Amino acid sequence: MNRKILILYGSQTGTAQDISENIWRESKRFHLKGNVKSMNDYDVKQLIEEEIVIFVCSTTGQGEEPDNMKKFWKFLLRKNLPADSLERLQFGVLGLGDSSYQKFNFVAKRLHKRLMQLGAAPLQPVGLCDDQHDLGVGAVLFPWLKSFWEKVLEIKPLPIGVNPLSVTPRFCRWNVKKCQTFQSGDEKFDIYSDFDESSEDGYVEVVENIRTTAEEHFQDVRLISFCRCSLTWNPGDVAYIRPQNSTESVKMLFEIFKEHDLNIFPNDCVMLEQIDDEMPAPSMLRQKLLLITIATQYWDLNALPRPRAFEVLAYNCENELEKEKLLEFASFEGQEDLLTYVNRPKRTILEVLQDFPHATSKLNLSLLFELFQPIKPRPYSIASSMLTNRLDLLIAVVEYQTRLKEPRKGLCTNWLKSLNAGDRVIVSIKKGSFLFPTDADTPMVMVGPGTGLSIFRAILQDYQLSEKSRNEKFVLFFGCRNEEKDFHCRDELKRFEQEGILKLFCAFSRDQEDKIYVQHLIEKEGKMLKNLLVERGGFFYVSGSSKNMPTAVKEALEDAINDKEFIQRMIKDGKYHEETWS
Repeated sequence: MNRKILILYGSQTGTAQDISENIWRESKRFHLKGNVKSMNDYDVKQLIEEEIVIFVCSTTGQGEEPDNMKKFWKFLLRKNLPADSLERLQFGVLGLGDSSYQKFNFVAKRLHKRLMQLGAAPLQPVGLCDDQHDLGVGAVLFPWLKSFWEKVLEIKPLPIGVNPLSVTPRFCRWNVKKCQTFQSGDEKFDIYSDFDESSEDGYVEVVENIRTTAEEHFQDVRLISFCRCSLTWNPGDVAYIRPQNSTESVKMLFEIFKEHDLNIFPNDCVMLEQIDDEMPAPSMLRQKLLLITIATQYWDLNALPRPRAFEVLAYNCENELEKEKLLEFASFEGQEDLLTYVNRPKRTILEVLQDFPHATSKLNLSLLFELFQPIKPRPYSIASSMLTNRLDLLIAVVEYQTRLKEPRKGLCTNWLKSLNAGDRVIVSIKKGSFLFPTDADTPMVMVGPGTGLSIFRAILQDYQLSEKSRNEKFVLFFGCRNEEKDFHCRDELKRFEQEGILKLFCAFSRDQEDKIYVQHLIEKEGKMLKNLLVERGGFFYVSGSSKNMPTAVKEALEDAINDKEFIQRMIKDGKYHEETWS
């Protein structure tokens, strides 16, 4: 009997790939064979031959499919595909989303519907994972997968005398080989040195790294400028940055190895070998590399460990108490305790290694590549026009306190903060989610508190430097705490205002007794906003923190123009846009 399963993923950040690989590993318990591929890397024409497929996909922007799914999705949308094209296929769709966004898991829902339109049969309803859930994606993932495997065993029963395994027989994805040490001077210190420098991505050098907030202000915000080099972008586009671990974190990792006599050292030379075609090793790791290079550039030492990490730590652990606790954290039943131990205090994988010394002492090289998640590129809205010949990022450095002694620090923002002029960074440019009016005189109302200003600064610079004809002023609602402490790019915005490009409204929430936010200013400008949006068909844009601001702004606009249904029509017509982040 054919016992094959295909797992296809689409994700902007790599989370879907991680989950897909874990699903593949678990499939081995049920004696299934199959591949894991991004949707674009799979020959979609072969889908008519498949019998069981799991699709794992995220949603980006305004309900759009991720880049590594676009080609696949475009093919599925062809009108000439017969309604019975996929009649052999039985499938499950697992969506990765965030319920704070209006189009929550929109791509997963559309994919599920389209597959059914083409004759495929769902084994169960679409799974809608939510980052906002206290238990994270596991709240949906664990029960969804349990049910899915039960359905698979119904349609593909195991031979008589063969039972599902309690643990996967393929615990590690790859073999890790120790290599002969490099000859002096031949070491490869950059995993990504063969990076494809195309028109959309490549290396850039830091030109300037300045703080835009007052030194005494609680938050450090940076305006970091890079040389443009060969990169091209448009206002609204996004730069994906691949950060590196701090020197302190890397040093701590090897001190842990030394403390437990693991015989694993920074100058060890290793490379990955794939076991079979089902799970290819990442191309950048199929070369000789020093372990310190991998620890600096590939493993995310700042990551919050997922259930899989505790399963790995338990694998060789001989201490019963530690093993029991680790397996509990790896189980669905233990997710509430995992939330308390990891997610709420933001405990990193390095701190977990210190908390479980017996398990840590049994690690080996192969297990390390299962334990650590790869560093994923982080997206930032580009804060400059390409016409400036500089790529600017406006970023808030993440540092905060939890109940743990050491402050929590964002990996990418703190790495960016540490950069000096001349340092090189890998940047990938992706198209942004905002749609702009084709008519240059269509009103554009922009709401960008804090670093949400980034996109709008790029738009304003672009119009100023291109000398485009525009009779209509841009309208910007900007907000921060104090006019003198965190009014980013103040002189530049004032200059745009003086030059007649911009009509600026500023909310300084802490400069008076009663707090004033951007939504309060929007409520006061009902007459102007009704004229720009309702009577003249303008566009409305919101950029910034996803916490409370977007909802408050939308409600304020509904009150300002006194027409809730009109806002819904704007969203439907692509005239109301949000780009937010948590």
